Amino acid sequence: MTSARHAPAPPAPPAETVPAAAPGWMVDSPALGTGLVARPCGDTLRPAEPPATAHPVALAMSGGGFRATLSALGFVRLLADTGLLARLRYSSSVSGGSVANGCLATAWPALRQEGFTARAVDELVIAPLVDRVSSRSLKRALLRGLWRTLGPTTRTDLLARRLDDWFFERTELEGLDPQVRWIVNAANQTTGARFTFERDVYGDYTIGLAPTAGTRLRLSRAVSASAAVPGAFPPVVLDRRPFPCATHPPALLDGGTYDNTGLEAIDGDRYRHTFLCVLNAGGLLRPGVYGRVPVVRDLARANSLLYRQSTTLRTRAVVDRFEKARAAGPDGELPHGARRGVLVQLSTDFPAEGPDALRRWRAAFAEHPAFDGRHLALVPTVFDRLDPGLCRALVHRGWWLGGAALATYHPELLPADLTALNPPGA
Repeated sequence: MTSARHAPAPPAPPAETVPAAAPGWMVDSPALGTGLVARPCGDTLRPAEPPATAHPVALAMSGGGFRATLSALGFVRLLADTGLLARLRYSSSVSGGSVANGCLATAWPALRQEGFTARAVDELVIAPLVDRVSSRSLKRALLRGLWRTLGPTTRTDLLARRLDDWFFERTELEGLDPQVRWIVNAANQTTGARFTFERDVYGDYTIGLAPTAGTRLRLSRAVSASAAVPGAFPPVVLDRRPFPCATHPPALLDGGTYDNTGLEAIDGDRYRHTFLCVLNAGGLLRPGVYGRVPVVRDLARANSLLYRQSTTLRTRAVVDRFEKARAAGPDGELPHGARRGVLVQLSTDFPAEGPDALRRWRAAFAEHPAFDGRHLALVPTVFDRLDPGLCRALVHRGWWLGGAALATYHPELLPADLTALNPPGA
């Protein structure tokens, strides 16, 4: 494999080898750009691996609007409390989770300088985001700027600008800290593949990867593509020339349409010795009728079923890996297909009776699964202004669930004295 930090940019295909664009819209067929069967590009460029550390940690943050953003940051806070944050080497995200990922990546050098403490996470990451989200509406800010889209600027471009103003300080991808492999996932609707934005490369496996060096590609552009909900935001269309096997321009939209868990990027067997932490704050499929307009109702229900199917299959696969690792014991050599880690959803309901460590966790910290009479898993998927109490409740929920999962499956990672922990306010 070639490290992206040292590999030259791949040459664009000669003009005579690039077929003419097919008539009609680029997504009339999901096979365009890859042939009738999707095949790997075969390029040698790969993301640079983060520096080695003992017992590395990987984090996957799902989509789900600001509900996912806030609960993911609560999970990050739990990693800081347990000392695991300093061992973070892979951070993968989708949509609302990508906002959290971007905030964490932007603050990472300052967090390292402060020793990755819980207090540093509170002050440098959580408090600024809660203050912004609870005092202003991102949705309204976008609506007020719609006049800017009368020209070539799109609503997704406008989203990227607001994300820069609010959270990311015009950070460029190639300027991200190399201690962690930051992975922001979008979906390439031209090829039907997961499209990755990373510090040193971007692209997908069918069109190949291109280096970010010299592109001035911003983190806000990656997150806006990852969060470009179909219908609300147009796709982010990129120049195809940097990608060695692209025959059509990549057209990127919400990564949740492909994988709302953010898992695929870090779920290969080559990562099996990395402790995996997954928080799924995505939407729930609720029983009952979906609306009253027949066609709209049925399409919405079918879309929800497809989303549930894809998320459930990924969750089952990861849980199977965890079960194989449990059979090997806490210190045993992991066989192929096994992995250690935890996975929780905002709706996860840990049993009242459980392992001793879980009972001690419950005794030390009250669970707050609801706010204002509504379960936090049912908070709407929005990028709108949220009540400050709701923001704090979502942060606490992510923190509490992460601790409960460790107490249940990996109590050795929690401090012996739980009173040493200071939970985020709820």
